Amino acid sequence: MIKLHRTVTALAVPALALALTACAGSGTKSPDAASGSPAGPMLGATFKGTIYVSTPTSHLTRAYTDRVTDVRNCADAAKTGWDGTFRVPSPQAPLPQAEIEISGFHGPGTYTPTMLQHDKADMILLTSKSGTSEYDITTAVARRTPGKEVLFLSKNGSGQLVYSGAHLNGDAGGPEVAGLIQWNCTS
Repeated sequence: MIKLHRTVTALAVPALALALTACAGSGTKSPDAASGSPAGPMLGATFKGTIYVSTPTSHLTRAYTDRVTDVRNCADAAKTGWDGTFRVPSPQAPLPQAEIEISGFHGPGTYTPTMLQHDKADMILLTSKSGTSEYDITTAVARRTPGKEVLFLSKNGSGQLVYSGAHLNGDAGGPEVAGLIQWNCTS
């Protein structure tokens, strides 16, 4: 009897653990009856990356961590973004900061300059002693000169964005920056 009891216990504990794990992290969301929106925990994603900016007078390279809590995990961030828009992970000021959102986002893949030229306000922000300077990559303002950008996004949420021709305040006669933002994602 003792041997049978230990065998049943040895099988029951892993089965219970498996059942609890399946219920807690099944990956499926049930709709919330009141709002019709998916219910379930937002676990988040952590992006660790490097931003490189080449200016007319210097080259900046900074490592950063960007924690996002309004996505479930890295794969979901790559698949659906944040409410249908992917935001390129970025350090916060005073480091070089990127404000880049992919409005025509459709999941992992390569986004060419032609696809990204429709974004309304992609920019690199640089902070110095005299304040913050805005270098426009894309713009909705007709008189501004846009730069170019290419996004490579993997299914696991890792990726890179290469940009060039980002002019100070979008002015073609002003200084411009170019660079690379690359990141890995962990859930």
